[in-house]
Amino acid sequence: MGRNEERRLRNDPGPVPGEPLKLFPGVGEHRGADGVLRRYLDPGATLFRAPTDRRAVNTFVRERASDLGTEGADLREVAADRDTRTLNVRYQQFHRDVPIRGAMLQMVADTRQAAVVQVENATETDVSEAPDVSAAQDPDLVEKAALTHFRKGYATAEVIRDDLVYLRDTTRPPLPETDRPTAPLALLRKGRRRPDGRLHLVHDLIVETTGPFEHFRVVVDAVEGKLLWIEAGGRYVTATLDVYMPDPVTQSDDGTLSSLSTHDTLKQFARDVQVDIADADAQGRFHLTGDWVLCSDWDASGFTQPTSTTKVFRFGSHVKDKAFLSANAYYWTDTFAQYLRGLGDPILKARMVPVEIDPQGAASTDRSEWIGTTTPPRIRFDMKHVPGAADLGIIVHEYTHGVVQWLRSASPGPLEYEHSVCDAMAGIFRDRFNPAGHRRTETFPFDNNLQDEWSKGRRLDLTQRFDDADFDDYTPDERTSMLASALWRCYLGMGGDKKETAARKKAGDRMTKLLLALIPRLKPDVTDSRKNAVHLAETLIAVDATLHNGLYESLMNNVFSDQGLWPKPVVDVYIADRPGDTGAVPSGTGDDPTWQSPDIWVRNALEGDDPAAGHQDPIVNQPNYLYVRVHNRGSAPAGADRFNVHTHHCKPGTGMTWPTHFKPIGSQVVHQAIPPGGSVRVGPFLYVPEAAGHECLIAIVHGPDDPAGAAMSGQLLAHDQLVRQNNNVGQRNVSPRMSVLGGQTRLSLTLRGAPVDTDGAWELDAEEMPPDTEISVRTLSSLVKASTLTDIAVTEPGELRSTLRMTGGHKALIKGFRLGAEDEVVADLVIDFAHEAEHLKRYPFIATQIQDDEVAGRMTIEITAVKDLSEFFFGNPKSHELHIKTCPFFDKLSRAHRLPFARLEEAQAHGYNGCAYCLPEADTG
Repeated sequence: MGRNEERRLRNDPGPVPGEPLKLFPGVGEHRGADGVLRRYLDPGATLFRAPTDRRAVNTFVRERASDLGTEGADLREVAADRDTRTLNVRYQQFHRDVPIRGAMLQMVADTRQAAVVQVENATETDVSEAPDVSAAQDPDLVEKAALTHFRKGYATAEVIRDDLVYLRDTTRPPLPETDRPTAPLALLRKGRRRPDGRLHLVHDLIVETTGPFEHFRVVVDAVEGKLLWIEAGGRYVTATLDVYMPDPVTQSDDGTLSSLSTHDTLKQFARDVQVDIADADAQGRFHLTGDWVLCSDWDASGFTQPTSTTKVFRFGSHVKDKAFLSANAYYWTDTFAQYLRGLGDPILKARMVPVEIDPQGAASTDRSEWIGTTTPPRIRFDMKHVPGAADLGIIVHEYTHGVVQWLRSASPGPLEYEHSVCDAMAGIFRDRFNPAGHRRTETFPFDNNLQDEWSKGRRLDLTQRFDDADFDDYTPDERTSMLASALWRCYLGMGGDKKETAARKKAGDRMTKLLLALIPRLKPDVTDSRKNAVHLAETLIAVDATLHNGLYESLMNNVFSDQGLWPKPVVDVYIADRPGDTGAVPSGTGDDPTWQSPDIWVRNALEGDDPAAGHQDPIVNQPNYLYVRVHNRGSAPAGADRFNVHTHHCKPGTGMTWPTHFKPIGSQVVHQAIPPGGSVRVGPFLYVPEAAGHECLIAIVHGPDDPAGAAMSGQLLAHDQLVRQNNNVGQRNVSPRMSVLGGQTRLSLTLRGAPVDTDGAWELDAEEMPPDTEISVRTLSSLVKASTLTDIAVTEPGELRSTLRMTGGHKALIKGFRLGAEDEVVADLVIDFAHEAEHLKRYPFIATQIQDDEVAGRMTIEITAVKDLSEFFFGNPKSHELHIKTCPFFDKLSRAHRLPFARLEEAQAHGYNGCAYCLPEADTG
């Protein structure tokens, strides 16, 4: 902790102040073998704060210069990117006014909390061995020597960029497994010596070739004139207006469609789409050119790009006319670019530039490629087998290479798992246009089809692990797909596993925003492939802490440990969401209940009561006693006095916003250690309910060894997402009622608006109710009039409030109403229960609120049928008298006035007084 007030702890991690929240295993400070602080991760923003984000960065750099090994170093700020949540400041190290390639200090601050949350330190602490600039050879001689390697196999070669830099010689770019069509292995092997670890003065060159076109990075020692290495500059996917929507294999679910498919077969998959293009040229012809993409034959394939005298580009299929590839590639490149811009990432919006694409590429090329060293940048799509421009996955993958380049423009070094990000982005974006869910985990379903298959491992569902004993034998494709598979499962857990396309699109937006925010915060690769993957995964969780206040931290921790990036947490506390829940994250699928926690229950009495005797209906306006059970699914004990349990309540309803609609009940320290596989009971919490019969109860267990993330951030979010995404949070939102056959149950629910205006729906599920049950709903007439009604009808229209009615055995839908921000609409429900039902069987009625196509909350009214009356007590809600079946007044009670109680004490606790005739001993006058 800092010495002064400006870095006091504001985000209390629990009963152990001063410890960072362990959102993943790598949280904390990491020092190199030389003792230098190389990495600092505090995504919970608990340790180093200041009045402003900029002051936090400046103070950290100044006060911890000794730890960072930067005292006396020539550090110059080269970038300061700011958005609504982060300030990302990068410093470049210089020596004798020459930059040291890769020697960067990156500082990330959370702007909302004015806290340093991430530091990546790749600076050089010892530059005494660096050669003097005066010893460098003439640049012309160096460039001439570099070009000698391109005399064979290329029509021309020229240096288009020359950077004089210092470079620590520690690694070499990986070699491809086979010749690339524009870069043979023999060329890429030239000059490769074992890295000597020295700090060299080098010329870092970009060489452009023609015949074939390619860009190469050529690194030559500026003093000795010796070649260190050659690297192909392009980013490849390793693979040999009418458009496909999204591609024939995905649309048809037919994996036999291939390069052998005919025009008659493929033309049925072409769809008309609308897209913006530039105005006609001086000759009145339109081109496939727009703000962010232009089609041209820059690769000298001999195919002239299509033009039209009208704004119509229809070509049937790519088999009939190769011009179809231009329309397909233009549409999807432009659509993806516009989509990314719409997500609002300020860094990407500032750095995006138009891209020149050649959809037909060179006929000899069997790999599509991003080339980011040209102006404008270019994409070459291959023409072998199924052309790359015919597959949406290939198009998005290649464009994402550009996204990575734009977002990492001031960051040094390669990104080993760049293909993983590109594959995940392609799969997630394609899922938006795949409502049937066909072949979701095939990264390139048309290009990599069964006939033309070039990789069995390029998928999004690999189960290989990074801690497998034979990890070092895995191919680059397998490693790419292993991490991409983990990213895909994160997307599924965020809502991508839901059936509704709208919900999947929202999940895709969330995951894509995370990936865009991730890329600028990544440090250069190290030589250890596992560590590169771990770094990316840790940074993604740290980004989530900034963007979503840690909402998806548990999900991602679970996914990445399942993929072997780190062990399962040794301490993993949880509160079950429903019977049988084992604490997995996310909790079940998108349709599984999360509001039926058996680990949260209420007892009406304290003295002489057994807390383990089960849940009782809370009694309004008098003290009740709440209990919470906390489990530990980890491998080590959850330490005593290291966790708090926080409890909250809310009036019954759906669509609640956390924490706005919830009131605290109390907080207690868990004084007992929780053994692995064990549990402890916490409580009682004194609790005075405000709503009769039922309230929504939330319990949170939180501590530095397993923090509750978003639940403790104080930021607004939908409460149901909080419960599903964090096993530290449990919810009980079930209203158990008893009803005689033909009896009546009354209750009120509140539909709540989100923090912003939303279009809504209300689903009333009575499918498990007996068919002679009748349910009436009375609510605002304005809500009813704005809606489309399914399996429910208006029976009593009114100027202000109307009554609707439905029957058991059906699922009704009220859809199309709009709720303003923080609106509250009360709905009164009356359930006239069936005359025929099974004694003591439970019949659920589930009310679900939907906001903008996403579930915003659910509530279950669970009615237990009482047919055998002999063992029950019956309260009259009008007189508050209590009777038994043999009472002479019992038959005079209507069924609606027979409220069953299993115990006399329970009825008395709810304010009922014994009848003077049948229960004189319980008659208190």
